[in-house]
Amino acid sequence: MSRSRSINPLWPARSFGVALGLALTVLAIVGFGDDGIHGALLATARLAFLLFWLAYAGGALASLFGSTFEPLRQHAREFGLAFAAALAVHLGLVASLYVIGDPPPVRTLFVFGIAALCVYGLALGSIGRLRQALGARAWSFLRFAGMNYVAAAFILDFLRDPFEAGLLHALMYWPFAALALVGPALRVVAAFHALRESKIPPCKGVNATSSARP
Repeated sequence: MSRSRSINPLWPARSFGVALGLALTVLAIVGFGDDGIHGALLATARLAFLLFWLAYAGGALASLFGSTFEPLRQHAREFGLAFAAALAVHLGLVASLYVIGDPPPVRTLFVFGIAALCVYGLALGSIGRLRQALGARAWSFLRFAGMNYVAAAFILDFLRDPFEAGLLHALMYWPFAALALVGPALRVVAAFHALRESKIPPCKGVNATSSARP
């Protein structure tokens, strides 16, 4: 049995460092109070989402548009672990809201708490022995369910109050909402494309050549 490709630990380490630096920068500019923490939450959430999106939609992009996007497919696990690392900074900021007495709504905590469990459950799947213990079919189902739940959670977040007035709101939500919607669409189209390709009969050129011989 061939070994699974090892993961470069620099991917999640760098992602954690970038997310932490981004959060500290926002806090230094806005302040370490409620506004600063919420600003840092917005910034780290978007960084984490972009990393998730590359892990989520990279394979579909490669399937539909060819070798240009093949590196995204090849590094999907790295992007996934980088997303989990950046999310850790975001969750630390969420915890700080409880410290200052401004906790998120229970509904938000429930939806995104499950999403966080999905993220770190899937991150454990980077351990090859655990994947082997689960089996290929069970792991594929868990990965499909977990990734799509996280994608749905991002869609709910970015489409919350989509027509709220203000240019800043539009810039902070609409581009990410568009990406959040495009990701699942790409995966659905890629799945139909793969299904169609699997039904194309093999080339009969060899048989035709043989029958044409005198």
